[in-house]
Amino acid sequence: MAGLIVEFPAALDPVSLDQMKNFLRVDEIDDDDALITGLISGATIACENFCRRSFMTKGFIMTLDAFPYFTDTMLSQLAYPPSYYALPKYSTTLWNYSQMIKLWRPPLVSVDRITYMDSATSSFQDLVPQPLPWYPQTVYTDGDQVADNNGNVQELHMGDPSNTGTGKSGIKFTTWGKNLGDITVETAPATAIWINRGPIPTGEFGAYIVDKVSEPARLFPGIFPAGNSAGYWPSVLYVPNAVQIHYHAGYGDDPTDVPANIITAIMLTVADCYENREPVKEDGEQLPRHVRQMLWPHRVMDMSPTRG
Repeated sequence: MAGLIVEFPAALDPVSLDQMKNFLRVDEIDDDDALITGLISGATIACENFCRRSFMTKGFIMTLDAFPYFTDTMLSQLAYPPSYYALPKYSTTLWNYSQMIKLWRPPLVSVDRITYMDSATSSFQDLVPQPLPWYPQTVYTDGDQVADNNGNVQELHMGDPSNTGTGKSGIKFTTWGKNLGDITVETAPATAIWINRGPIPTGEFGAYIVDKVSEPARLFPGIFPAGNSAGYWPSVLYVPNAVQIHYHAGYGDDPTDVPANIITAIMLTVADCYENREPVKEDGEQLPRHVRQMLWPHRVMDMSPTRG
């Protein structure tokens, strides 16, 4: 069973008090400041729940009683994992579905830490992050890291190796440098170099890969550098919340990072609550219809639970 708690709340609401008072046309009156402030927070939560998103960046902890375990049939996914469930094998048809972890409340900013109760040591241990394998014809930003086909990590830099500026690259050279320190030079779309940073990290207790493209974002067990074959999650003790995933999610730390139609939807919700001091039932929904129409493009439709 998965749980989700807010570890670090957002410092600000997407809508400020002055902005909301101007929208309500009560900017010359201070009597309802506390009420309006509360309505902003409540409307933000209501809109976030409808979208199943985090608007302002917050820190979350997702907890699982166990990692999703390898299964060879759809029926066996319904079983409780045995103590030896994390096996060094995978199925080409079920591996992704049986071992992936979905991180609620996108958009994902970063995965900060994955800690689990190790069955071998009876203590909490950390997994290490691994870069995704290099993907062809992809635009990478200066400083991005990828896994190459030699089992190494390649880091992008623009121009000279000492360059710490910004830039983009979309095409890699035909071969990667195999030895630490080797440089692979690109000629298009901009002069860039990939610097070998050494073997793909596996960590003493395992590794993980983050898929930030999907919504919700997904986690997978790390790959084995030898052959780049798929990995598997470590086994855990039978204790509640044996797996704890710390991550940040949201559009940003500044209200201007939140899409404009979400801001408008929040203000419309506050205005509706401010004018109607008693609950108004509208076709079984708590949010007004025009508010829902603004929020629908941002609603996360995939809410199937993570097994574990």
